Amino acid sequence: MADTPDQKKPEQKRQDDAKPYVKYSGMAFQMIGALVLAAYAGMKLDEYVANDKPWFTIVLLLVAVIATTVLTVISITKK
Repeated sequence: MADTPDQKKPEQKRQDDAKPYVKYSGMAFQMIGALVLAAYAGMKLDEYVANDKPWFTIVLLLVAVIATTVLTVISITKK
């Protein structure tokens, strides 16, 4: 006898409930990683070019924030 959608086994229900948490926590770590990488690359570029102000760091961080936000929105709206 097959389970109907509302009669799932307890372990199946727990797995289904955990999937969004795994997906969104993975996205959060991906965003953090992109921001850390952008900050590190920007600081190294500013150091290499000997800028007085951290222009590369600022620009790369803004690009990383925009890119990760767009990817997050695309991932959330995708079925």
